[in-house]
This record gives sequence, structure tokens and C-alpha cells, in this order.
Amino acid sequence: MTPPPAHPETGPAAETPTKTGAPVAVPAHSARLSTILGAHTVTDFFSFLFIPILSVLEGRLDLTSKQGAIILSLGAVCSGLVQPVVAWLGDRYDTRLLSPLALATAVISISMVGQATEFWHLVVIQVVGAAGIGAFHPAAAAAIGQLSGRKRSLGVSIFFFTGMAGGVLGNNLSPWMQQRIGLPNYIWLILPGLLAALALAWAIRRIPHRHHTATAQQQSWSGEESKARWFAVGVLYVGNVIRFTVNMMLIQLVIRWTEQAVLLRESAAELTPALRESASQINGPMQGAMQIGMAGGGLLAGALLRARHEKAAIVIVPIVGALAVVALPYTHSIADRLGVASILMPAAFVLAIATGVGYAGVVPVTIALAQRLLPHRTALASGLMLGGAWGIAAIGPPFAQWLINTVGLTSAFAISASMLALGGVMSLALPSKLLARVSPH
Repeated sequence: MTPPPAHPETGPAAETPTKTGAPVAVPAHSARLSTILGAHTVTDFFSFLFIPILSVLEGRLDLTSKQGAIILSLGAVCSGLVQPVVAWLGDRYDTRLLSPLALATAVISISMVGQATEFWHLVVIQVVGAAGIGAFHPAAAAAIGQLSGRKRSLGVSIFFFTGMAGGVLGNNLSPWMQQRIGLPNYIWLILPGLLAALALAWAIRRIPHRHHTATAQQQSWSGEESKARWFAVGVLYVGNVIRFTVNMMLIQLVIRWTEQAVLLRESAAELTPALRESASQINGPMQGAMQIGMAGGGLLAGALLRARHEKAAIVIVPIVGALAVVALPYTHSIADRLGVASILMPAAFVLAIATGVGYAGVVPVTIALAQRLLPHRTALASGLMLGGAWGIAAIGPPFAQWLINTVGLTSAFAISASMLALGGVMSLALPSKLLARVSPH
């Protein structure tokens, strides 16, 4: 992936500020930017090792579906709530080293998944690992935004894309690794993971989080201007809470949908270890398909959207994605009615991609907008749009499981779709004139 161009006013080595406010050139600009992007791929690869093999872990450790949902929720809580805290510390002390330290912590913890023999082992692994995953993101996202100059939206979109690429790899490789090398051998992933953390430490340590004019800009705002900016960030934040909650709900819903698909295909009444293995082989690619939608939608939004269209996209894209969410569970009945079972999985994969676009395609746009709205707090802006929203989204998996138990799988998908559409509609509250003022020129 080609990194976004350097700041047009500063040439190939982007200028970034010292702590005194004077801009200085960051050496090896492109290499540092590419290394941070690569580290994001590694980070999200580790963050998605659990999901495609959750059914296998449930069978291996004799867990209930509720305990599986708790594991997913813990990941969102710990990954999400740590981000605003780490972001505030990064902005306050202008430090980047928390990001590589966090990645190293996550790598060591998550690679221990094959050593777990009890539910509480998984809990500890998920809590520590997910917190490390989350703590990586604010400084890294802010650094990418800083290095991207006036191409901030594109740079953040590429950052988002590389993370989704890591998620796709994790979702697709984890079931294969589990079958071929076994869960205990996941521990060998520590070595390449720590190398990535060391490379990130080199790449990010010289990159401040804010432009050298950011403080002066903030001091020039009137009280009304400041309130308007924070209100807009608040609307973006609530919208991302809804989008990420739907994201987490769909992870759980798709896991149960793949189990149902295997049971129907095999005309079985209950899941055996062999059927769980079979379900994981479908679940991994399905989760990966949603990641492809997230990545592709985010990259296209960053590359093609102009500032005057950002608000429209934030409103419309989730509404369109909601239609795909509603349709996904009906692929079974459609295939049955047509008498063509071979279309079931391809149709489901296409709809999964569309749902990923719907709930995450505009997320990079919201991050870049928040950074432009709060130029003096870019790490905090990134942390709110990412982890601050993810933390609340932790309710998604248990809520989805409760819906499945209460109203059924198909209705649970429909409720998720309604929530996603609501997130789009509420974004109409974004102040259009303010967004136009903060757009790059």
C-alpha cells in the first residue's frame, strides 16, 4: 500500500512540531509511515485471533454460549475504555512510546490462548491482550494523521484499511492454524509480534501528535465555537457507539448463524466437536468478509469523498448497510426456494461485505473529522472515535445473544439493522457550516 503523500507545504519529509512549537522535519518520513501502517496490520491480526475459533474454544473448555459472549464483550470493553485514557496521557505528555509497549503486551498475552485450560484463563488473556490492542491505536492514528498533512482523511483511511487487513488475516488464518499446528503452538507468534513492536518504537518516537499551530488555533476560538466543535464531536461519537455496537452484535450473530448453517446442512440437532470445527471454517471467512467491507468501504471513503459530501455519507451509508443486515439471515430460505444450495455461502459473503461497509465504511471519515475539529487533542479525538466507542459497544455480544434467545436469530438481525439505520439518521444533527470550515483546503 502506497503511503499518502507528504504535507504539500513541506515536501518529502513532513514537518512536525517540537515541544516548543517550532516545526522540524521528521527523517525517513515514508519509512516511518509505512512501519506504523504495518504495525497496525499486525495489531489487528492479533485482535481477531479469538473470534473465528470461539466455537472451538467453547467446546475445548466446555463453555456456554453466554461465556463466549462475555469473552467477546471483555475484548470490546478493555480495548475501548483504555483508549481515551491512553490518548489523554499521550496528548498531555506528548509521548508515543505507549503504543509499542501496548503492542508488545497484547502480543504476549494473546499468543497464550492455547495454554488456557479454564474460563478464567481466557478472561485474563482477553483482558490484558485487548487492553494492549486498544492502547496501541490513539497514538498511532494521531501520528498517521500528522504525517498525512492535508491528506488526513486519506491517511486515516489507509490506517483503517491496514487494520482491517490484519483482521481479515486473523479471521482466515486462525481456523487454519488451529487445525494445522494446534492452539498450544500459537505461543510462537510472540517472536514476530515483538519484532513488530520494536519496529513501531523506532517509527513513532519522533512524531508529535499535533500541528505546531494547533494551540494557537484553539486559543482563538470563541466560547460558542468551542461548544459547537465539541457538540459535533459528540454527535460523531454517539454515531460511532451505535455503529460499533452493531459491529459487535453482528460478530455474535454471525457466529450463531454459521452454527445454524452447519446444523441445517448436516440435519443435526446439536453441535458436536466436529460440527464446531466445520462452523469455524465458515465463521472465519464470514467474519473476514465483514472486515473486507470495513476496509474497502473506509479506503474508498477516504480516497473519493470530498469534504462537502462527508456529512451525507455519514448519514446514508449506515442506512444502506442496514438493508444488507436485514437480508443476511434470509440467505438460507432464498437458497432453499431456488433449489440452489450452492448460492448460499456466496450470497452470505456478499451481504457480509455490505454490512461491513454499512457499519464501518465512514468510521475513518469520523476520525479525520474529529481530529480536524480538535487539532490540539488529536490523540484524544482518535481515542474517542475508536476506543471510546468500542468500550460502550461491549454490550453488543451479550445483547445479541439475549435477542437470539428471546426473539430468534432473524429478528435479532432486524433489530441490529434498525439500530444501524438510526445511527445514520441521527448524524443529520452534525452542523454543516462548521464541517465546511474545518475541511482541508
